[in-house]
Amino acid sequence: MSDVRHQLSPRDRVELLCWLTCGSLGAWYLNGTWPDASFHVQAAHKWLDRRMRDADWLSIARLSALALDIARQHAWFVDAEWARDAVEEILDTDDLNLQARLVQQVLADCERALADRRPAD
Repeated sequence: MSDVRHQLSPRDRVELLCWLTCGSLGAWYLNGTWPDASFHVQAAHKWLDRRMRDADWLSIARLSALALDIARQHAWFVDAEWARDAVEEILDTDDLNLQARLVQQVLADCERALADRRPAD
């Protein structure tokens, strides 16, 4: 098995952003406070390591800031029972269920956010 790490593809960036956003919502759900930078760095490296991906610190910082912005827009999710169940599932399994309504909504927002940031041709 190869230990080669690959740079983030556009899809990887969306999925990492979704992971960081859902992690932020999980922290909000558990603590009632938004996570700090060290939380995002640790969460990003966990995701990157699992998928044998590599990203520079600036990319991680930008995605983390964007994740926090998206999570803050959806803080009300943790008050909805259907969303709390999804957040608890993420916390229990340490992974995203792409079929969960919460994850689908966050993933769509992440796709839009990154599409909005692409340079014009």
